Parts: sequence; C-alpha cells; structure tokens
Amino acid sequence: MSFKFSLKKIDRFLDRQTPLLLIFILIILLRLPNFFEPYWYGDEAIYLTLGNALRHGEQLYTTIIDHKTPLIYCFAMIANQFTFRLLNLFWALLTTACFFNFATKLFKKKSLATLATLILAIFSSLPWLEGNIPNGELFVMGFIMAGAVLFSRTTVFANFFKSEISFQKSQKDTILLVLSGVLMGLGILTKVPAILDVAAFLSIFWLILVSTFFDVKSDLHKFNKTFVYLLNMGGYFVLGLLLPILISIIYFVAKGRGGDYLNYGLLYNLQYSQSWSIDLGSNLLNFAFGTTGKTIILFVLFALISLNSRQLKKRFQFISLYYIFTLYSVLLSNRPYPHYFIQMVPAFSLLITDAFVSIKEIKKRKLLHSAKSLVLTALLILLTIYIMLNFNFKPYSTTKYYGQFFKYATSQINKEEYENNFDSLVKDNREVSQIITTMNVKKIFIWGTNPVLYAQSHTIPTSRFTVSFHIKDFNDYDRTFTQIQKEEPKLIVVMKNESQSFPQLEEYLTQHYLANYQFDSMVLYLRQE
Repeated sequence: MSFKFSLKKIDRFLDRQTPLLLIFILIILLRLPNFFEPYWYGDEAIYLTLGNALRHGEQLYTTIIDHKTPLIYCFAMIANQFTFRLLNLFWALLTTACFFNFATKLFKKKSLATLATLILAIFSSLPWLEGNIPNGELFVMGFIMAGAVLFSRTTVFANFFKSEISFQKSQKDTILLVLSGVLMGLGILTKVPAILDVAAFLSIFWLILVSTFFDVKSDLHKFNKTFVYLLNMGGYFVLGLLLPILISIIYFVAKGRGGDYLNYGLLYNLQYSQSWSIDLGSNLLNFAFGTTGKTIILFVLFALISLNSRQLKKRFQFISLYYIFTLYSVLLSNRPYPHYFIQMVPAFSLLITDAFVSIKEIKKRKLLHSAKSLVLTALLILLTIYIMLNFNFKPYSTTKYYGQFFKYATSQINKEEYENNFDSLVKDNREVSQIITTMNVKKIFIWGTNPVLYAQSHTIPTSRFTVSFHIKDFNDYDRTFTQIQKEEPKLIVVMKNESQSFPQLEEYLTQHYLANYQFDSMVLYLRQE
C-alpha cells in the first residue's frame, strides 16, 4: 500500500514538473555534442591545466597562476575534460531548476516561468554564446540562481511587491538572507563580474526604500522604520556575501600566499578590465565605452528606473535593473567575447517574458504601466544590439556546429575529420600529446599560446603561467627562465605564430636542446643529456 502511495506521489510530482523535465531533456540533447568535442577551447584548457597542477601539489596564484578567482580552478580539479563537461551538464540542469523556481516566484505563473526557462535553456546551451563550453559564467549563473531562490523566500522579497511593508523579522529570514548571500559570494569567488549580478539583488532593498519615500501614505516615522528594517535585513545578506570571500582571504593568508591572491586573484581583474582599448571612431563613443562613461550611463539608467516607482511595475524595475547591471558587466573589459554575454542570459530571459506579459496586458486595455515597460524593454534590447554591432560581436555558428556533429554521428566524416574542424591546432596537438604520453613527460614549457596542449597531455607548465602573453604582461621573463634552468624540462615547445622573442630561452635551446619534431604550428625541442 505504501509502495503504491509512493508511486502515486512520484507520478503526481512528475506531472507537475513536466515542463521543466522537458526542458531538461532539451538541454541534454543540445549539449550532447559537447562530449564528443576534442581539446580545443583556450579558457577550458587553462582551467583544466590549473586544475591538474593543483591536483599535483602546485600552489594557486604562487607556482601556477591565472587571473580569475579560485573556485573555477577547484571545479577543474576534476579528473579530465569529459568529467569536467559532465559536471557542466549537471550544473546546467541545477541552474535551470533554480531559475525556474525563481521565475515562478517572480511571475506567479508556471506557464510564464516555463517560457523564461526555455529561453534561458536555449541561450545558455547553444554555441551562439559558447554556452556548450564549461565557461566560468555558467558556474557563476548556478550560484546566483541558487542564491536567488533563497532570496525569493524572504519577507524582503515579499515586501518588494507589497503596498504595505511587513516589518516582522524571523530567524528563518535571517538564515535565508545569509545563505543567499553566501551562495552569491561563491559566485564572485568563481568569477569577479558576478558582483554585478549581486548588485541587482541589492537594488531590491533600494527600490523598497524609494517606493516608501514616494508613497503618499508614508511619513517620516514610516520611512525611518523602513530604513532601519532594510539596513538590518541587508546587513544579513551582505554578511553572507562577504563570508566566503573573507574565508578565502584568510585561507590564502594562512598559507603565506595572501599577497599573491590579492595581486592575481583579485586586483588583476581591475587591470584586465582596463587593458583592452577600442577606437569606435568618435571621441563621444570612446568616452561612453570607457570606464567613466559606462559607469555614468549605468547610474543614470539606475536612477531613471529606480526613481520611477509609481510609473513602472515593480517586477519590471527589478528585471530591467538586473539587465543593465549584467550588460555593464559584459562591457567591463570591452572585449567582444561571446561567452561574456552568458551572464546576461537570466536577465534577458526574464525581460523577454515580462515583455510578453506586457503585450497581453495591453491587449486587455491595461495600457499605462505595460506600455512604458514595453517601450523601455525595446530600448534596452536595441541598446544591446547597438553595442554588439559596435563591438563587431560575432556569435558562433549553431548550424555548422550541429551539422558537423550530424555528419560525424552518421559516419559521413570520421573522428579525425570531425575533431580537426574545431581548430587549426587540433591535429598537431593530438600528435604532440601522443608523443608526450609515450615519453612519459610530466612537465613541459610552451613558448606561445597553446594551453590546450598542457590540458590534453595532462602536463604541468614549467612556468607560473600557462600562456606567453601573461609572461609578457607581468614581465616575468627572468623568473620564467630561472625556473626553466632549475627544472630542466625534457621537452620545450615553441609555437611558430609567437611573434615576441625570448632571447634567454633561444640561447638556452641552442645550448641544451635539439629540434626533434617539426609540425605546422610548433617545434618540439628535446633536451640533450
């Protein structure tokens, strides 16, 4: 009897969750080709290289360095590329479930939550924005959405939609706000631009305060009471947010690597965001896309939206602020990389769904608030398109990606033909990796940009850095050469497309190494005993 009852409960649960389960199936199908891809993608290779180095005892930010916060490298400590991509798939499913839950809270209807989640699933899974690759933005999204689910269960979130604020505080609220902050703090520890996602949720506290200020029924006493309430509740959220970050700082300081963590894990992100300059052909446009100009525009848009609490729907206020904060985040470094735009996908999905609601409301003669929301949505989308065009943004081809996989799956092309299609280095890297495995080499040095070879051959760099441009950026030539002299790697690889010379290395190669293997893209130097 109990067994039958359990089966009925499971059946009812599956019936209720059918839309989400269908979206799960779609995500799995869209991501299936990813498991057949070769080693080819640079950022993924850097993560895996650092993950492998950490598994073998290297010290993050000291003996092995990249410029992102630590959690993404911890994720990449997993065994190999396949398991990393499997983790990415499960993370995507978890993220989608959290987003669906949050969207249900936001729109109050499962049908609208399903629409928003479908949009999210498509844009975060297809190759357009490199969603098929385990990029840091995808892991950040999981933490932010999990935090959003907890945040949506607090009285703060409920008060945001109410005309009369409830000032009741409970232990449950405190726990939820702290845990929500912790999860979003973990997002920041995965990739720093997650701060802008967090800013969108912090803006809810501000929007409640502004709404109280402009409320005709409000007085100074109520405003002060609201301010104190929001300060207390916001304090719990910020406490949770800072907690994992402080723990990470304490950890690295305790290990004697606090300075390295500060320089490479935290502060270098500021330098990185300033290191890419673009010329848009106009002083005004160059200023607008500079840090100062972007920040001014962000605050102007923030003020226009937040101060119009009586003219805009509260849900739209949050969604539009979420959108502009993540758009600002995408533009931090002015680099037109498609995967940066993944950070906008949750806000974009909510914005499009809200626009759909506005259109339906206009048809029902609910004109004022809905029309304003729809116009502002159109302006935000047009602004995004304008930015993409100015940045010469080029999404990856979806038809080519799935077309090639279909040919491979139906034996129209063989495995090597399929893999070689991804990048010009795939063929050489495959052959060189086999040589390295045969020679049983554990450490190599690559002069140039080819982190994929480190990842594919499961070797550790004889350098603190995985790519030559980081050695150039930090003027780390002397330290790198000293390490090469000390460790005497059996194999050194020189990429043929590396334009920058390394005189010390060149002389050292002449004295101690022999060019044993020549490939189209690289030369392999074997140490002479």
